[in-house]
Amino acid sequence: MLTASIHEALKSAILEGRLEPAQRINQGLVAKELGVSRTPVREALQSLAREGLVDLVPHRGAFVSSFGAQELFEIYDLRELLEPHAVARACLLATPAELAAIRRLEREIENAEEVELAFALNREFHQRLCEPCQNRLLMALLETVWSQQSALRIFTYYARSTEALERTNAEHRAIVDSFAARDSAGTRELVRRHIAEAHQTLAELIVEAGANT
Repeated sequence: MLTASIHEALKSAILEGRLEPAQRINQGLVAKELGVSRTPVREALQSLAREGLVDLVPHRGAFVSSFGAQELFEIYDLRELLEPHAVARACLLATPAELAAIRRLEREIENAEEVELAFALNREFHQRLCEPCQNRLLMALLETVWSQQSALRIFTYYARSTEALERTNAEHRAIVDSFAARDSAGTRELVRRHIAEAHQTLAELIVEAGANT
């Protein structure tokens, strides 16, 4: 229980940007601030390392996981290649129940206040958009892309920008409307543009954050 509470405290600090990428986490200081021994702090850091949020470097300590333009490019390049095709097929095959689930998720994303919840809902939204494509291999490839460990850390930068989130919500609504109309070509283009613009916005936000640290 103690380890879990320390894990959540550190995780929140990372996701909210109070601990920046590549920043060293002083285990002794954390233990002192929280009034605990180093053992539960060490266990919490090991758990965060398994989630991809912390790097444990032998003889050096624990550091907040970082990522660069290459990792961002790899994720969004593949998403822009695969998702528009999957969604273009999916909108022609989706059942009314599948469409209703997509609409529900779109509304829940707009109301999500916690970064981690918004990330999970956003991922599920894109997954639900693609699932009706009836191509298991394509979905397996997309699952690999969506599950990259750096994806959550990357999303936190997006979540810090109210303008970016509002634009994303508007784009989601347009995508759902096109999907519901079974406009295959239109939905393909909306999804492609949505992913490409998110890539560009994230790249700018990450550079800006780096300049301000």
